[in-house]
Amino acid sequence: MKSSCASIAALLLAALPAWAQETPDAGTVDLAAEVAELKRRVAILGEELENQRTGSAPATASPETIRALGMGPAASKVYTRDGLSVGGYGELIFTAFNDRLQNGTRQPVDAFGDTERAVFYFGYKFTDWVVFNSEMEFEHSGFSDEHPEGEAIIEFAYLDFLIKPWLNIRAGQVLLPVGFINELHEPPVFLGALRPALERTLIPTTWHELGVGLHGELPGGLVYRVYFLNGLDAARFNNDGSGSISGGRQDGHQVIANRPAVSGRLDWHALPGALLGGSFYVGDSAQAIGSQPVLTTLLEAHAEYRNSGFQARALYAHLTNGSAGIQAFGADPASAAFYTGTLQSGVYVEAGYDLFTLLPALRQNLIPFARFEWMNTQQEVATGAAADPANERTTVALGVNYRPIPQVAVKADFDFNLDAAHPGRNQFNLGLGYLF
Repeated sequence: MKSSCASIAALLLAALPAWAQETPDAGTVDLAAEVAELKRRVAILGEELENQRTGSAPATASPETIRALGMGPAASKVYTRDGLSVGGYGELIFTAFNDRLQNGTRQPVDAFGDTERAVFYFGYKFTDWVVFNSEMEFEHSGFSDEHPEGEAIIEFAYLDFLIKPWLNIRAGQVLLPVGFINELHEPPVFLGALRPALERTLIPTTWHELGVGLHGELPGGLVYRVYFLNGLDAARFNNDGSGSISGGRQDGHQVIANRPAVSGRLDWHALPGALLGGSFYVGDSAQAIGSQPVLTTLLEAHAEYRNSGFQARALYAHLTNGSAGIQAFGADPASAAFYTGTLQSGVYVEAGYDLFTLLPALRQNLIPFARFEWMNTQQEVATGAAADPANERTTVALGVNYRPIPQVAVKADFDFNLDAAHPGRNQFNLGLGYLF
């Protein structure tokens, strides 16, 4: 099948110049447009074949194309077809905890299951250069009077103006281009049952704000995105006691936009399957008029390599918050933001190998994997604030990811959780994820 598709693509490409030459001059303009469209479709076919050959994550286009657009496989579907596009993804999670803490204390807690997310994408390709894309997410089975802990939210809704490969404009509610998971968070694409803790805490995920910016592909395998956005709200930092900035996300909901922010990313696709890059976020997070500035700076570096059945990625993040601004919130226990880490950092490394590449006739994936993760969201705190040792965490995850088809994943992993206070608790996670 792969060889026949490749042959068709080659024949089509070979025929294009002759077809164009045989056309009468009167139809040159219309035919040129048809030829350009045919070339585009052949290019997409070639990218899909290369994606299958290298064993990259399942996608409607190659990983390079997806990351250039800043979208996951299902969310990028709108770019490959005309008119209305519908897609989505979802995940269900079951977690069971060890009865004993790392220090030996017996302290049983309930196991739990959750319809973590059910997500629907709605997009519309108006023309070849004007595209609308959106994501509507229902978390924890949605929201009702009986289950007020659920959530329904728009995670992105933007217009893309595709001008040139190297210069495109995006405006609306956008995903920030930081880390791996914030943009590529569809469950079959990442290995673990849960997203890495660092990319749920130190890097808030999913992180989306109102903004406008540019994205495109540059010579030499470079891909960039840069956005001008509304900033975080520091008054809501540390709302869960983790010391993180995640509570400060405004999520496009009646945002206080007194002080803006900038976020950007640059990736280098040095070789097929290899990615090196970094991202940043800089903004004043003190949105109240007349408040002491809180400059939040997040710097992140990442690398990924995929070849046949092997895949590995690494990420390092470094975050600071202006100490004087955090200090201004005061030591009142009601001021949770006072205990936000003024210095936060973390790193994780993971690797997996698809055993079924040794049995290609199966056309399935079975990927044992391991991940090491360390982070501290209160590495430094404001003068007078006390850091919670439990916010320095080390996790070693061992698991397996099985994909009977590229769009469906069954995932299981065992997490060995440690922290500086040593009440860490090991846990077993089972996940079911899909995209379409």
